Amino acid sequence: MKQIILITAVLFFSFFVNAQDNQLSPEEFSEGWELLFDGETLKGWKAYNGDAPETWKVDENSVFCDGSKGGDDIMTVEKFGDFDLKFEWKIEEKGNSGVIYRAREGKQWSKPYLTGPEYQVFAETDNFSKTSVGSVYDVYAPSDNKKVNPAMQWNTGRIRISHGLLTHWVNGEIVVQCMLYSDEWNARVADSKWKDNKYFGKSPFGYIDFQNHGSKVWFKNIKILRL
Repeated sequence: MKQIILITAVLFFSFFVNAQDNQLSPEEFSEGWELLFDGETLKGWKAYNGDAPETWKVDENSVFCDGSKGGDDIMTVEKFGDFDLKFEWKIEEKGNSGVIYRAREGKQWSKPYLTGPEYQVFAETDNFSKTSVGSVYDVYAPSDNKKVNPAMQWNTGRIRISHGLLTHWVNGEIVVQCMLYSDEWNARVADSKWKDNKYFGKSPFGYIDFQNHGSKVWFKNIKILRL
């Protein structure tokens, strides 16, 4: 009998925990946050430069990429200008992905990273380079207070753009803060792989994009506040 009660309690607890995913708290609701993922469908999402995504589905109450190499990115149907974006992610061992924002779509851009900066998602715990977790990919390295959980464990991410001020968080800690289009920003872009890309980071609005970089990756609790 005790074993049955224990199993029932564990199942109830697991259901209760999962039930809290992909929901707004009362505080978030009153502040104006919106869910970008309902936990059950890919409503509000599409393939970059396409229609229905082929390598993304719902798995574990998350937006899941199966890691097929050469597969499509998935992006929001809506565009956003200034915003505050919160999300959780986990990724397989040695996995690579990213969250690209203010990305533009069209025949002249084959990939979203040609127009939008990227919040790097990667399976590492002690890398602080400008291509590591939380960086503005190849532009700004994260600070050394960054703490990342190992592969296949959940991490929290946050990206905020307000009046040109860009901020990245990793697990609750600010790891990058900079001013878009400042002299420092322009110098760092000129010293990056984007130096010859006239469109990179220039759009004042665009899509939120999750990258398929050939790795299995999960995103959930994706919430946005329009600023």
